[in-house]
Amino acid sequence: MRLSTLARQRPWRPLRALGSWRSPGLWRSPGLWRSLGSWRSLGSWRSLRPSLRSLRRAFEGPGRDRDLLIQAMKSAGAALLAWLIAYEWLNAPMSFLAPWVALVMVHATVYQSVIKGMQQVLTVVIGLLAAAGGHLVTGDRTLALALVLAVTAPLMYWDRMGDQGIYAPLTAVFVLTTGAPEPAELLSRLAETGLGVLVGVVVNAVVFPPVHLRSAWASIRAVADELAELLKEIADGLRGAWGAEEARSWLREAEHTGRLVQDAWSAVGWGYESMRLNPRRPRWRDFHSALLPLEIVTKQTQGICRTLIDAAESDMPGPDPRFVAFYAEVLDHAAAVVRAFETERLDPDPPDPLLGAVEEARLRQSGLHERLRSAEFDVDGSLIYGALLIEVDRLLSGLGQESHV
Repeated sequence: MRLSTLARQRPWRPLRALGSWRSPGLWRSPGLWRSLGSWRSLGSWRSLRPSLRSLRRAFEGPGRDRDLLIQAMKSAGAALLAWLIAYEWLNAPMSFLAPWVALVMVHATVYQSVIKGMQQVLTVVIGLLAAAGGHLVTGDRTLALALVLAVTAPLMYWDRMGDQGIYAPLTAVFVLTTGAPEPAELLSRLAETGLGVLVGVVVNAVVFPPVHLRSAWASIRAVADELAELLKEIADGLRGAWGAEEARSWLREAEHTGRLVQDAWSAVGWGYESMRLNPRRPRWRDFHSALLPLEIVTKQTQGICRTLIDAAESDMPGPDPRFVAFYAEVLDHAAAVVRAFETERLDPDPPDPLLGAVEEARLRQSGLHERLRSAEFDVDGSLIYGALLIEVDRLLSGLGQESHV
């Protein structure tokens, strides 16, 4: 078999084929250099590209990548500060515990740091007491370890302890496997754990305390944009040839918007949590009152899509084309209402276009009602007319109430 063929199959085969790295023919092998070059480019550089892009974004401007970089640097700083206090200043016998705990106490929110710090101190106390009690009862470290692990291991899966429950059995293992537990050693472990928790929480709360409002803002804006575009798409589609397949496609898009709404609620909850116990108080907007109406509009849009599917698939006569054309105009104005709502709720210095947009949409809707009452359209589609009008009325009501707040 030729050397180049071996090199393409396995990068290390030329070594075996030529016998030794000292062989002169090895370094003249083009297959070897191709295989090594391909390994370097595919295995190293390609895997580094996402990290390098994230690092570049972190230095370019505010965003998630910069937030993560700041939190990482804060974790490193908290660990170093805890080590300096425990080792250089206090000369603690187990100085390594303080930086270890401080490193993991810089969480994504100040509230999480406080709660998880309390949980960790509690689990460490449980682990220390369990180790001391087990050794006192059994008089043997191995028997004590078996007994203590049986008692403390379930804490790893207890919801009240979160992800800190593992520190109870872990502490007990460290205590019992390094020697017989002594009171001074137990107190030292507890003190240094408490020091690490204190340093981590203080650093997280004082040095650029994390606030996660940007993602909530962006998530709500994404919902509003998606809704406005979908309503406009449905209106444009109704003006042309449409059927059950088009209506199902609109429903899929509306359901995707519903998933965006759930993501937005998660982002809003994350933003609220980041403000708890946080000394930093940026300008706050009521995201709840902005997202709830958009959720209502999303559900009503899904209802419109389902009604259109029923209208296209049922054996009953379809809606009058004149009604559909007027209804498309109402949806156009509904999309404008969503845009105006987005501007009023999310822009820093918004104008006041919402009230006018709602009134214009209401005028179009009222005109459609008048034409329906005057029997201008075919009566065969009256059931479809009523269902579609109810859905769009609820849609406009969800946003129209906010124009009076």
